[in-house]
Amino acid sequence: MAASTPTTYNFSSEPLIKSCPLPKSMISHKGKSGSSLTVTAEKIEPLSSFLKRHKKHLEYEVIESFIESIGRQLQFLERENMGIASFNIDDITVFHADTTTTTVHFAITNDDKIHEINEDHHLVITAPYPKEYTTTATTTTKNKGFHSPEFKEFISKKTVPYEIHFKSGYYSFGLLCMYCYVSRATTANEKDLTDMLAPIINTKIYWFLKQVLQENPTSRRYICV
Repeated sequence: MAASTPTTYNFSSEPLIKSCPLPKSMISHKGKSGSSLTVTAEKIEPLSSFLKRHKKHLEYEVIESFIESIGRQLQFLERENMGIASFNIDDITVFHADTTTTTVHFAITNDDKIHEINEDHHLVITAPYPKEYTTTATTTTKNKGFHSPEFKEFISKKTVPYEIHFKSGYYSFGLLCMYCYVSRATTANEKDLTDMLAPIINTKIYWFLKQVLQENPTSRRYICV
């Protein structure tokens, strides 16, 4: 069988270039001014395509890698007073260094979702979101969205500029992790969470989800140890 041809992905957003969590071995070109970054991998695909082949759920080790990679990006963005209010599945891209192994890498690749954090610890959304980012996710929606309680309020008010706590993204990412690993649900109330998390109780992923899926944004913590 002939070897597959490596594919490339070009980052042109400064926040995404600087926060890129991919290993150095994947970086094939970096602009001198830091304004461009090219990543080479054996296969590159949107997260929705990756999940389609894993109909049950992702493996535990893959979810750990997922949380660690996205956490590194969010941590960098926060140091630069930036953050993300809500995730859709294909805000994240999957990079396969070698398709003969199960090792994959994840990175946020949609800079449309990055907003400045003000002195009140709120993201400032200055323009309306496209409909695909705010519609309620259904089983027929490929690029599903995962919304925190406060992001749902933003959707209902339909006004900009709008301020939303920067940890809204934690809750959204927690729901995305639930979707990838525990249940194909896209929303969850407190009772749903208790029931859905029961099969993984007391694991690292369980405690991570319990911390990011707090109703009160100020109580959320992005920790997986």
